Parts: sequence; structure tokens; C-alpha cells
Amino acid sequence: MRTSLSSAVRFVTHLALASLVLCQAAQAAPATEASIREYFRLAGTERHLSISTEAFKKGYEEDWRKESDPVQKASKKMVMDHFNEVVSTKMTWEKLEPLAVESYQQELSDSDVQEMIAHANSPAGKVSNQKMIPALLAQLPAIQQYMTAVLSELTNRKGPPKPLPAMPAPGANDALLQTFLRAIPGEKEEFEGRIAPTVDMMASALTRNESAKSRARIARAVASVKKRLSFDNVTAFKARMLGNALSADEINLLIEDNRRPERQAQLRKVRQAEQEFQGRMMGTM
Repeated sequence: MRTSLSSAVRFVTHLALASLVLCQAAQAAPATEASIREYFRLAGTERHLSISTEAFKKGYEEDWRKESDPVQKASKKMVMDHFNEVVSTKMTWEKLEPLAVESYQQELSDSDVQEMIAHANSPAGKVSNQKMIPALLAQLPAIQQYMTAVLSELTNRKGPPKPLPAMPAPGANDALLQTFLRAIPGEKEEFEGRIAPTVDMMASALTRNESAKSRARIARAVASVKKRLSFDNVTAFKARMLGNALSADEINLLIEDNRRPERQAQLRKVRQAEQEFQGRMMGTM
């Protein structure tokens, strides 16, 4: 239960803080606390965190309410209550913002932050912060359910894998959304760097002390899971879940914004700050 909860907490904070987008990197004076807090305000980072945590709260509650098995229902109630307690006591913006400020000060210069502020006020920044990121964060439970269902092919030995969550009907902008999501600098590398090792670690644990027949079954399941959890497949699922949150013009605006070389460099740099923040944040849990 703790492993599942910790994973959910990391997932929420990681995606909420992914909204901290940089614009031109520069060697200059260290970023000030005041300027970083001003960027957080303009980007709506506190709102993003609230959207993501509320989405997970509703997801855990819905999963608990739908469960009919008494043992499983009690277990899910414990997870739900524990998550709600962590969110209310340790994941408030009041407590997380100082950790985020320290993390971003370590990675960013004052020039970086001033350009972040300028980007937040740009058309692309407003579409990203006010529409795209909130829409994606609201779908976090569905994305997690999708990945959990796929991974259940490895772990469910006494029955069939969990069914995949229902998806909305195809939207007119699915292809454009996939183009945008697949081209976010560093996104594919980070995804594949997390998913493949996780599947391999699970497989290694499952094959210990197993018969040759069981090991062969697990090997087949690993191959199937890796295929279904490919970056392209998960990105297609995310695009479908975003639905009509953005117009074609807005998606094209974001695509063109991310094609700028300086933007690509800065989007990759912010991941370093996010990783620093995650380390600090998890140290308090």
C-alpha cells in the first residue's frame, strides 16, 4: 500500500510542477525567491497542484465505491484515507512552495526566471498554463488506471488482467495532440527511462523461485506489457483523454513554441529542477 501511495504522490507532484516552463537559459545572478514566487503565481502552479490532488481524491473514492469485495474494499478505503491525510498535511502548497523555490533557485538564474515570467504572459504560455496543463492534470487518475491495468497482465495470476479504462470517442484533434505530446523535449527519454526499468524490476521479482513454465509465462507478459506501455501508445491514450480541451489553433501554437531551439533547451533544463524538487519533497514524506 505504501509503495502505491508513494508512487501516486510522486506522480501528482511531478506533473503539477511540470508547468514550471523555462524560456531562455542564461548565466547570470541566481534567481531570487521573489521572482520565482511571482512566476508560480502567473503560471497558476498552486491551482495545478489543487487540480491534480483533487482528481486523485475523486479517483480513489470512485474506485473504493465501485469495489464489491469486502476485503478489497477495506484495503482501498485505507489507501484512500491515507492519501487524503498526506494531501491535507504534507502536500499543501504552503509546505511545498518553499521546497520548490529552493530547488529552482539551485538550477535557474534570475534571467531564466524573468524569461519564464515573460513566457507565462505570452499567448503560448497562457494556453499551456491555463488550458492544456489543467486538462491533462484532471486526467491523471485515468492515465494511472490505464498503466495499472496494463501492468496487471504481469501481476494477475489467478484471473484475467484488469480491463482498460473506457476512452472517449476519437476527437478531431487527436493527431495534432499526439504530435504535440510526442515532441515535448525530454518527454520520451524520461518516460522510457522510468517504464522499462520498472517492468524489468517487477519481472525479476516475479521470476524468483519460479518454475521454467512460470518464467516463460512471465517473459511473454513482460513483452506484451512493454509493447502496450510504449511511449506512442501511452501518448495516444493521453491525447484521446484530452479530447476537445484545446482548439487546433491552440495546439499548433504550442507545437511551434516547442520547436524553438531555445525553448527545447529550457524545457529540458526544467526537468533537472523538477528532479531536485522531487528529491526534497519525498524526503519530507
